[in-house]
Amino acid sequence: MAKLVLINGAPGSGKSTLAHLLAQDEPLTLALDIDVLKHSLGQWQAALPESGITARRLAIALIREHLGSGRDVIVGQFLARTEFIEELETLAGVHDASFVELVLSVDHDVLLSRLQSRAAHRERAEHLVNATLVRPEDVPGLIHAINHLITRRPTCTVIDANDSPTTTLTSIRKQVDRT
Repeated sequence: MAKLVLINGAPGSGKSTLAHLLAQDEPLTLALDIDVLKHSLGQWQAALPESGITARRLAIALIREHLGSGRDVIVGQFLARTEFIEELETLAGVHDASFVELVLSVDHDVLLSRLQSRAAHRERAEHLVNATLVRPEDVPGLIHAINHLITRRPTCTVIDANDSPTTTLTSIRKQVDRT
């Protein structure tokens, strides 16, 4: 049975890195980064929020195709509202795939440190863009948004992401293997 795994969390919590690492566990698993899709759209910054909506529509098409072929999809995305999560959950059901909803929890000081480090040492192209959109002073609001989401999605699984990516990945694998 195919799986659709959502790794949700604040920017800097490790979603994209963990999605990529988890995708390496099985051949042809798709690690889908919706922000990369959005940043691939010409003049996306001039068309906010339409570029985000377009990227999500493209992501749904990719997920539909991949799940339809019986393959797993891992989505790492910060989602503070539930509508897109519900759409992913429905899409998994249409394809008889299991839906695993994970939310990365990171303490204030850890997230602050990660965002500061990411701004200073951009390891991926999207970090350059994201550093202009998400600033260290946004940390309290990001944590509040994730905590609020967790209360609205009681079936999600919260993963402590304060430790190393290796430790967090082990926790994620245990949860994904349960489904």
